[in-house]
Amino acid sequence: MVKHAILLASEEWCKVASAGGVRIYDFLSKRKKNIRALNTGSVCVVLTKAARGKRSVFYGEFTAKEVKRVGANEYNKLASEGLIHNPQTLGPNDMVWIVAFDEFREYNKKIPKRELTDIKTFTSKEPISEWAIYGLSYIDEQALEGIRRKAGGFVKEPDERIKRLEERITAVERLLGISELALPVSHECAELMLLRIGNQLGFRVYTADRLEVCGDARLGDLASLSREELGKYVGTNVLDSLSRVDVVWYKDGRGYYAFEVVVGGNMHEALIRLAGISGLEAKLFIVADANKKREYERDISNPAFSLIRNRCRFLTLDELVRIYVLTNLWSKYVEELQLTM
Repeated sequence: MVKHAILLASEEWCKVASAGGVRIYDFLSKRKKNIRALNTGSVCVVLTKAARGKRSVFYGEFTAKEVKRVGANEYNKLASEGLIHNPQTLGPNDMVWIVAFDEFREYNKKIPKRELTDIKTFTSKEPISEWAIYGLSYIDEQALEGIRRKAGGFVKEPDERIKRLEERITAVERLLGISELALPVSHECAELMLLRIGNQLGFRVYTADRLEVCGDARLGDLASLSREELGKYVGTNVLDSLSRVDVVWYKDGRGYYAFEVVVGGNMHEALIRLAGISGLEAKLFIVADANKKREYERDISNPAFSLIRNRCRFLTLDELVRIYVLTNLWSKYVEELQLTM
């Protein structure tokens, strides 16, 4: 029998989840207790945490897709993909329980806990209105259906309105050239944007990840430089390091631009790859989520990176998307007017 649960979250978390901005519920890292009684298919009813001037209410629910305990690396990767709201700061050896889900369903009526005077589990003696809920409380199908009944179902947008919104979003995405991107931006899709920007600006472009894909696009199909061709422009002592960089742009008279994308990867290792081409006159970039800026500043201050410290720039994913959109629009109209860039 699948067990269900009541979980605590802030009202802000509930609002973000209801808008589709959250796909992971994470417990505090200090929680060591096993929660494997939750499993795929478990329904998690979310009760808002008590706040000054606001009642604690049952806000909505989600169905667990996966329940597991993850380490700092995997947790930070999920956070960088925008799946966790207000992520915790974990140490290298910390572990945290997470529940992954596809959709948060907001209740039509937000029910204060104190009103559940007639809702019990099959085995409980006290109604849920009398329960002390601190983090996770298990419930059964009987209690779940009782909460849903009190809530009067779920908030739903009118089908026609959703259809119109989807059509407008699709049209805007098509205009901006972002319909093929997987959002939040993955490592591969960040590389795709860099390759397309480089092509549109008239550079020859290279990627070390030719077999990777973003949506239906294979990165190698966007590259105009192979490793062998890259070797025609640089010496063998530099080629091995340069060919391992995520994305490289080259143009006669403009030189080299080298980009390392850090989405769920290791900042220190990315900087090592850029340091490997310090002998080449190139502009260097780290592309990562804005929340990694402090990590970048800490790592690049290492004496090992003194040769590239003043030549390397941190580019956020948001900045990359803006550049990609603007370059797409500019390229579209430049081509239409038969101008040259």
